[in-house]
Amino acid sequence: MGDYYRGGGGRGPPRHRNKRQREDDDHDRDRVYRRPHHESLFVRLQKEFLALAESPLVLIEDVVKSITKLFTSNYENEELRRGFRALIQQLVVEQPFKIPFVASVVLVSNSINPTAGADIISDSYAAAQKYLDSGDFTSFKLVLRLLGCCQGLFLDDGIFKFLDALLDKAELLKGAGHENIALEFTRIVMITLPYIVSSSANDDEQKAKAGRILERTGPLSQIPSSLANLLRPLKSNAVGEPMIQILQQQLVGESEQGWALTAVPRPWQTFKADLDAANKYQFPELNIPVEYKNVDETTLIPDVYFSVFAHQEIETVPATTHIASSLFRDSINDTLNILDFNRIAVARFLVDIDCYFSPDSFLKRATPFDRVEEVAAGRSTWKPEDVAVDAVFSQLLRLPNPKHKLIYYHSVFTEMCKIAAAAVAPSLGRAIRFVYSSVESMDIEVSNRFIDWFSHHLSNFGFTWKWTEWEANLRLSDIHPKKAFILGAIEKEIRLSFPSRIKGTLPEPYQVLIPEAKEKDIPFFKYDSDDTAFSTEGKEVFSLLKDKKPEAEVDAVLETVTRTATEQNLRGDPGSYARDIYITSICYLGAKSLSHVLSCIERCKEKLLYIGQESPEARRQIVQSVMGYWADQPGVGANVVDKLLNYSVLTPSSVVEWALIDAGPAALSQNHVWEMVSTTVNKVNNRVRQIVASRPIYAAPPPPPEVEGQDGAEAAEAYASLTAAAQEEFTAILATYEATLENARVEQRQIADLVLQSLVKIANGVQRTPEEEEAIEAVLLALDDDAAREEYRGWMKWMGGQWLRAFARRYWTEGVVREDEVRALGI
Repeated sequence: MGDYYRGGGGRGPPRHRNKRQREDDDHDRDRVYRRPHHESLFVRLQKEFLALAESPLVLIEDVVKSITKLFTSNYENEELRRGFRALIQQLVVEQPFKIPFVASVVLVSNSINPTAGADIISDSYAAAQKYLDSGDFTSFKLVLRLLGCCQGLFLDDGIFKFLDALLDKAELLKGAGHENIALEFTRIVMITLPYIVSSSANDDEQKAKAGRILERTGPLSQIPSSLANLLRPLKSNAVGEPMIQILQQQLVGESEQGWALTAVPRPWQTFKADLDAANKYQFPELNIPVEYKNVDETTLIPDVYFSVFAHQEIETVPATTHIASSLFRDSINDTLNILDFNRIAVARFLVDIDCYFSPDSFLKRATPFDRVEEVAAGRSTWKPEDVAVDAVFSQLLRLPNPKHKLIYYHSVFTEMCKIAAAAVAPSLGRAIRFVYSSVESMDIEVSNRFIDWFSHHLSNFGFTWKWTEWEANLRLSDIHPKKAFILGAIEKEIRLSFPSRIKGTLPEPYQVLIPEAKEKDIPFFKYDSDDTAFSTEGKEVFSLLKDKKPEAEVDAVLETVTRTATEQNLRGDPGSYARDIYITSICYLGAKSLSHVLSCIERCKEKLLYIGQESPEARRQIVQSVMGYWADQPGVGANVVDKLLNYSVLTPSSVVEWALIDAGPAALSQNHVWEMVSTTVNKVNNRVRQIVASRPIYAAPPPPPEVEGQDGAEAAEAYASLTAAAQEEFTAILATYEATLENARVEQRQIADLVLQSLVKIANGVQRTPEEEEAIEAVLLALDDDAAREEYRGWMKWMGGQWLRAFARRYWTEGVVREDEVRALGI
């Protein structure tokens, strides 16, 4: 009992330790000791530098002081010195918004520690030369911008001497026929000027030098009107002018007003006295390559101005007369196209755009549109979310091609809505309404891209939209652009979900657009109806394919069908009835999913290839049978046709001919038909590009190993023999390559002629065959009066003209047709 009663020497009740104390002791015994974590100086500096200018709650001057103090006072630390210098160059080419702030860090660092400043400038020279040599013009432009912001560090003319040399090169390139590279060099010079003039070297002498440079850029910034018209996304006074020409006009306007440049941040101003007293350096000689053989000039086609907010009475984005319009767009576009590997970071930068320009440039975020003037109270009415949304749309709808896959820009919008829904969603709503209201004057390719984005975006947010706003347009004919937009968007939504789900999101007047046939998981097999010709044989063929019977049994039934059609003298090709039965049965058999239909195609591939080789008409009929079966789900049918094209069952010409000749008068207004023709044409063009990129290069064989006792003459003779054999082999390989490339180019030209000639006839109202005219007349007879019929014919011609313009632009970009051929088309 003595062990039970412990302590104090007295007797009394036992003292139990409470439960919480016991648990705390147990936790202490289980705790593993960890050494305290100390961040290195470079990690601390890196974190602070990467967050530069991202918070509006912190004075940028204090951040610059903190960074430069930590950097310069520990410059002897090799890890910090090398790491931070590399980080500066990386940040410049990845986060363009921050370049003026990075330049302030460089300037202040130079005023404290000249060695540090000289080293950073040297790194920038090397980076600029590397990008210039490799043809990476975007990165070169951004490094040059950093150097322009650091103009106060340079003696004499500084960067202006190099800008003159760049314009000299642009003049030579333009004279040599390399207009796109010449325009790119000119644009780089022009977009750099505002940052030079707003740098710490800001004085009348710098402004005069900028004005002299500007006089030289005027003639170099002109673009042929034929090219500008092809790239115009919208017939509007405010939209479609080349951005480089707008920039020239803006810079001239700024020079006349004394280069105010109110939107450009000037974080160096607090340190002006120290910067003036700091060391200065000579601007280095950067060598401009003689030519750029490896640069694809089609990627340098200049942008044209496109805005979804330029029409508003209240100016929520800068007007095209204001230099801020080009400065904002340039930084946003570079951020979008450089950081494509991190859409979340891009979305964050765009939402925070007001942090990276002058404080008074923007309104407060998420200001309601109807309160803009009230909140602005005489100051800027620019909404940061409008500026960001406008720029992303300009890249999504860029002609002739966006710089990344369309899905990337879709995802950026989605992430922006996740980060700041209250600000971004209303801006997107106004953008959607503008595009829809302008669809009658919009380029058909732009319209179809917008339909793809619109339906995809709605799928990420519950398919909710105020469809009641467009109810009046449901009375329009299906070929009218506004009605076609509605039909295309709903069809895309169904492909991204399922019919009954989409039908539940639509108001009552829209319900008729999703009939009962669309809601079926598996389309009706027409041969189940006794009213269909050869229904018995159709069901028999399906049963044989389902049971995986030998091909001979299937062929026997099909031969019976062909023979019967011949004996009864049925209309058309007797073999067409058998082909339709076979193709429709495959579609029905694989209707459960795309994987099912691919499995059926793979199993019946030999027979399908045989049918496809019978004649061009047979291949067109395959397309007709597929699209006929999937008539209520045409997007699925288009996907199946694309798979048959991949299997070489179909040829590109058969798909194009079906779409432009066989599909009917309203086909050009349907989004899935555009998708079919566009995808097919792109496949042919990409094949040529891939062959060109894979051109074989001769590599001399290595000398044979030395053989004991063999003299030099014998070794030379043996090597010469080896070289001759290698050259002969390479010659044979090159001849095969050239033949392959020539065949691909011939096919490309044939498809181009087929597409353009067919569209010219549609645009001019000329029909190719009596069957087409008969189909059109059948549609026209269903209309109410002569005015409606005339309007229908007018929209048919309009659609043909829009398609012609889009594909002429595409083939001109690829170099398949010349500029004079495009003009001859009457575009």
